[in-house]
Amino acid sequence: MLKRVVDIFTLKSIKGRVQLAFASIILLLVFSGALSLFELERVSHDTEEILLQSKMSTDLAREMVTALNEQNDAMIEMAVIGGNIVDIAPYYKGCVASIEHLSNTALRAHERMVEIGSPEITDSLMLYTARINDLTNRYINGDVHRAIFSDSLAHITPHSWYVECYKPEYVNLSKQITKFMTGSESTLGPDVNSLSLTARRAVTPVFLSLVVMIVVTLMFYYFIYHYLIKPVMRINHSLGEYLRYRSPFDKDIACRDEIKSLHDRIMILIAKLK
Repeated sequence: MLKRVVDIFTLKSIKGRVQLAFASIILLLVFSGALSLFELERVSHDTEEILLQSKMSTDLAREMVTALNEQNDAMIEMAVIGGNIVDIAPYYKGCVASIEHLSNTALRAHERMVEIGSPEITDSLMLYTARINDLTNRYINGDVHRAIFSDSLAHITPHSWYVECYKPEYVNLSKQITKFMTGSESTLGPDVNSLSLTARRAVTPVFLSLVVMIVVTLMFYYFIYHYLIKPVMRINHSLGEYLRYRSPFDKDIACRDEIKSLHDRIMILIAKLK
């Protein structure tokens, strides 16, 4: 067993060279395949993470938009269509729920940005969320109506208060939600670049394996042709000439290893037949 291993690695025979060539190709394929599978698994995992982060950002933005629109619809019903403090009662619970929903969603968005190291994206979002919720609380608690009632010289109505005070804050918060969506997507840039590099690393071993296999195959063909096929063809031709025309067997055939042994034994056999 030890002698066979030594013969393979010392390349003392054609059999050993052929075995080593095929073993090298198989090992190269196994190694490159395993490395590519490992890198592709990383690409798959990173892709899932990026898609999950993008989905989370989209879901949070959608929840904030829904809560903000619910609150705005209630404020329109109360301040624009209704106007009196008595008209607040049917929408009180809805406003309180929308305030809590909007605050909780904005807080979750801020916590997510803190986790990925970009809290500045949601700083303004938290500020405008607190401001619009404060305005809504002041309205449903009657503070706005009492201020309007106590200032008899000011021509302020719930409708004008909505247009001048609430609506600008609504527009500002809507812009901040849009900024959050675009800003959170921009934080995925490094992850996308890393994913691109990982994909290249997954393809590189396969490409290198193909190049090496082409080189090995050409070398293998050269070896087989010059040390096996060509000498066998010359031995066959010379032996045929000897059997047909009794021409002298070619003693100068360049060969080695098992082919040389075959060549020498044919020469001994021919010498015995004379």
